[in-house]
Amino acid sequence: MIILSYLKYFIAPLILLISSITNATNIKSNKTKLNDISAQCKSALEFYDDFPQLKGEYVRVLDHCTSTAKDFSPSGFETNPILSDFGSMSGVNSRPRDNIHQGIDIIGPSEQPIIAIADGKVLETSVEDCWGPSLIVDHGKSNDDKNLIAIYGHVGDFLVKENDIIKRGDVIAKLPRKINFRCMARVRHLHLQIGQSYCKKEEKDNWGCKYFIKDFYRSLNPHLYWSEGKNKLTCYEEGRKYPSGTITFPFPCDKVN
Repeated sequence: MIILSYLKYFIAPLILLISSITNATNIKSNKTKLNDISAQCKSALEFYDDFPQLKGEYVRVLDHCTSTAKDFSPSGFETNPILSDFGSMSGVNSRPRDNIHQGIDIIGPSEQPIIAIADGKVLETSVEDCWGPSLIVDHGKSNDDKNLIAIYGHVGDFLVKENDIIKRGDVIAKLPRKINFRCMARVRHLHLQIGQSYCKKEEKDNWGCKYFIKDFYRSLNPHLYWSEGKNKLTCYEEGRKYPSGTITFPFPCDKVN
């Protein structure tokens, strides 16, 4: 009896420890993977939750998303899917484009942090009638001596202000909670586009200078400037050094064990 009495003091804490480990494992396993295309598409289409009368459109756009979005995750990481890539003729909502896509559209969940793709200076934070909240950042020169003027389009909250000096990996904005602007096409996503010539605010609405950069339809392909090389999507890791004139992914990546 004495032995049993002592054992209960060891068994009870052991059971609690096992239970807490099990719960932590379940929580981790229930977390949506960043590169889970089906789950990310459903999350990106939360606009339709408030509009059940648009069920037919929702089904069409969801089918397009799950069949078109691509997982570019580099080895050892999970990243958000790219739904409409550079050069695509299809929008995030499956509609055909008038011109080839000049950036990359990356889907993600509400309020996911957006991080700087390189060191730079914030040129503009504005809420455009169609685009919604958008950031323009001068990231300096590329490794082939081109200007890197980046548009971070269709964001939610700004976490930086104009003229701020930022570092690669800094959180500069979040994805929106609600899709309230026409150019977002009812799909939550970040539009990342890189031009070479910034449109100052006083220059806007003139011919050739409507959306933030003067070379809007002659933009640079982001896939050519990843830090690990052309077409090798590169995740940002704190403490790691990256070659100047290169970019990293605009969302935090999850490491895979």
